[in-house]
Amino acid sequence: MAVLWLSACSAVKLSYNALPEVSYWWADAYGDFNGEQSLRLKQDLADLQAWHRTRELPRYRELLLNLERLTSTEPDAAQLCSLLPPARERLQALAEQSAPMIARLALSLSPAQLEHMDKKFAKNEAKLRSEWVELSPSELLDKRIEQYTDRAESLYGRLNAAQRQGLREALQASAFDPRIRLAEQQRRHQDMLGTLRRLRSSGAPQTQAQAEQAWLAYLARALNPPVPAHREQQEHSIEEGCQIYAQLQRQATPEQRDKAAKRLRGWASDVQALSQQR
Repeated sequence: MAVLWLSACSAVKLSYNALPEVSYWWADAYGDFNGEQSLRLKQDLADLQAWHRTRELPRYRELLLNLERLTSTEPDAAQLCSLLPPARERLQALAEQSAPMIARLALSLSPAQLEHMDKKFAKNEAKLRSEWVELSPSELLDKRIEQYTDRAESLYGRLNAAQRQGLREALQASAFDPRIRLAEQQRRHQDMLGTLRRLRSSGAPQTQAQAEQAWLAYLARALNPPVPAHREQQEHSIEEGCQIYAQLQRQATPEQRDKAAKRLRGWASDVQALSQQR
């Protein structure tokens, strides 16, 4: 996820170096932290980035270079999807490293802060509903085409007419349902709030280790939804994405493949330079 986010930025180094500050302000919008919580979280985020810079960025570079090697080939969907397990491993490593930080913060949250978080979640759900669920079928199709096109053009450059038509046909046949997406977001929100409230319940106080395990269990449920319909759509969306990008790679012109390879090598070079900064 972080690789894709960084790759979408024109200034990878600047964006990465600003992540602790940006992450703090993003989290504060949900937690409305007090002074002591803010100071601790800022330090924890700085420490997390220092670990991530030296331990994880070299692995991100490897992922980018593995993807770059495929730009000279015509991979099928299975080959593209084979890159996802290593990416999930990096996400799991980040989750485990950040668990002590999240657990300490969770144990310090007040009922008022959890209520603030609940209201923020409700706003997010309303936004998703208006921007996705309430669209007509044609509006939804256009939105998804625009989303996929923007992502593809960040790698290949401008898509030609045949590529755009192929993308439209693939998404017209998609079984994606934004109502399931909303339902899963609502489930995750309630799951998170329930987890945090149990940690702050009036019963026996939870230890740091128990809080860490509770948080990691929540993340596992977020990555692998327990509701069958939600999990099926997630798996289908991943397979669909691999199929679409495999098709785009097969349709890519020599110039587009060269551009994609250069961009991926450039991002890998930026990531390597970032990993060596202190």
